[in-house]
Amino acid sequence: MNSIAKIVLAVAGALVALLVIAAVSLTTLVDPNDYKQEITSAVYEATGRDISFKGDISLTFFPWFGISLGEVSMTNPEGFPTEPFASVAQAKASVKVLPLFYRKLEFSDVILKGVTLNLIENKAGKNNWTFKPPKEAEHKPKRRGSIIESPEPKATQTESIALAALLVESLSISDTNITYENLREGKKYSVADLTLNTSAFRAGKPFSLNVSGLATSQKPAVESPFQITIEATPSEDLQVIDVTNLHVVLEPKGEEIPGKQASIHLRSALTAHLNDRFVVVHGSELATYNTTLNLTGEVAYASELDVKGNMKLRTDYREVAKALGFSAPQPENDNSELQLSMQLKLVPDTIALSDIQGSLSGHPLDGDFLYNFGNTPQLRLRLAAEHINLDPYLALAELVTKNDKQTGKKKPSKKKKQKQPASSPIKGRTTNVERNAEQNLAKAFAPETLSKLNATVDIAIKKMIVKNIPITDIKMVGEGKSGVVTVSPLRFRVFEGDVNSTLKTDLRGTLPISSLKLTTDKMNLANITTTLTGTEYATGTLFIDGSFSAYGMSKETVSRTLNGKATFNATKGTLQGLNLLPKGSLELFTGGARKTIESSLTAQPYDVIRGTLLAKNGRISNNDFIMQAAEMNAKGSGFANLASDSVHYKAEFKFDNVPPIPVVVSGKLSKPKYAVDMKRFLGSSIEDVTKSLLGKDSEEKNPLKRLEKGIRDLFK
Repeated sequence: MNSIAKIVLAVAGALVALLVIAAVSLTTLVDPNDYKQEITSAVYEATGRDISFKGDISLTFFPWFGISLGEVSMTNPEGFPTEPFASVAQAKASVKVLPLFYRKLEFSDVILKGVTLNLIENKAGKNNWTFKPPKEAEHKPKRRGSIIESPEPKATQTESIALAALLVESLSISDTNITYENLREGKKYSVADLTLNTSAFRAGKPFSLNVSGLATSQKPAVESPFQITIEATPSEDLQVIDVTNLHVVLEPKGEEIPGKQASIHLRSALTAHLNDRFVVVHGSELATYNTTLNLTGEVAYASELDVKGNMKLRTDYREVAKALGFSAPQPENDNSELQLSMQLKLVPDTIALSDIQGSLSGHPLDGDFLYNFGNTPQLRLRLAAEHINLDPYLALAELVTKNDKQTGKKKPSKKKKQKQPASSPIKGRTTNVERNAEQNLAKAFAPETLSKLNATVDIAIKKMIVKNIPITDIKMVGEGKSGVVTVSPLRFRVFEGDVNSTLKTDLRGTLPISSLKLTTDKMNLANITTTLTGTEYATGTLFIDGSFSAYGMSKETVSRTLNGKATFNATKGTLQGLNLLPKGSLELFTGGARKTIESSLTAQPYDVIRGTLLAKNGRISNNDFIMQAAEMNAKGSGFANLASDSVHYKAEFKFDNVPPIPVVVSGKLSKPKYAVDMKRFLGSSIEDVTKSLLGKDSEEKNPLKRLEKGIRDLFK
């Protein structure tokens, strides 16, 4: 060994010996518990909070620089509960000393036990996790050893120091409870029994992480055990993490959960580029209620959310119903599956689903969808389908709705709600990506955005079934320009007849204004009555020609603002088994009169049934109803008010050799009452008898006897 090597070894040995001596001296001569007051003061100057130590502090200096704490807690600021803001029952961590000289950070086991964190936002909108130094200490220079630092940040100070290597033997967090409570909105969320464990973490080496706990929400009342497993390998510079397995399991339960419980599984393999802030999703699957959603592609999150990739959806409404605890109706062809595959693009101001390919109950469909809500909002929709049966899905929705009503949920209290600032939800977000996403979503449906909407819609469906009604040859072409959307043509075949219509909606005002022009040609009344009632009450051909307009989109608003006119005309058919008269009306007649009426109602050929409907601000009137038949004629007039759900209508039925029978329809439009106007009926009967008697010679000279005989003859 040459002399230079000996000198180097001697110097190194001396340095090691000095470090060992220094470490032994510090651990034996220095008691960190003597500095609790200084630590407490320093924390208070930095945060404005008090901390208290209920356990001892112990230090190690070589070969590990470590610290071990007993119970420590931090207070809440003024105006918040007296319970601690945060507390730790036990904490332990240590760092190896020598690797620090080589820009390497090597931790031993990091242990946290009994962590409690109470996050609160009070009614004034202030929170307890924002730290503010006391006023007298805000501008006080901070001393570190013999160096006095200015509170102003240095312009040349870097945000972080890149480490050449990082090592953690293990990280263990147990018995941890985190609570977030918003007193202004009355919401509370918590995570209890949080446990986190990792294997050894080394740059460039694979590691695993396991997290579990119980998440709880107060409003709505939901609780969910959860488990998260991650298997990944970080790069040497820690800028890229290759996640070979990400598995998230949620088991939520609660009255607000469809089916009162669910099982949600997310499996994914991805590569996260931390420095460039984007993630490559090699494969991801979300499964719940026997429905799976798969995604591959890239997700960037630098300042705006940017998603590009391929998405696949598979579901089966019978399996979904089973998961919800219902028995779903059988499909037509024993196929209840929906499959979709599409290219997904979600970038600032744009949502695009292109090259949509799939099948519904075994029938193919394809389409495209694009919505851009930038300065010039645009909508593009194309859908081509062979056969769509909506009835099973509507039946499933009704079952879910019925089940929700039967749960007997309490009605919300009628307490006056506090007016919240419109921006409060956005202010609650913690990242620019979340804020921008929420702002974009709100912007997409804002009135000022819709008022500038430009759109094209092209829908072609060969056959669709809704409420057991087959609708064929559906063609819908729509165009939106500067906030005015026009759908023309909107045509289809239903009840063996053609329907042609034009729909226009003006979105530029405070409320949208919609107008509809509708004509039907040769609709089959036998088909209509059989489909809607199950019985063929009428035959013939029906024609309708109408034009209506209304404000708003809700049923209530449309009911108050409906205006327009429509004519209807049915020709050359038969009325069969119709109960046109109120219950008990036939009991007024006996003999031939009763037989005549019953015969007419059983099967009555007619020449025409026509009338006009006039709508003004939700009040629909008809004053020209006419029915001309072989043995019966009818006329009627009256009105119905959609807004008040009321009806008042008078009709008059005239059978051969029988006085006119006046019928009054009144009460609620949704549940009308029918009755014979006895005053009018008796008046018209006496009038008919008198006319009949005056026109005939009679041996009876007494007018009262003549009237009596006439009435008897009338009701035979």
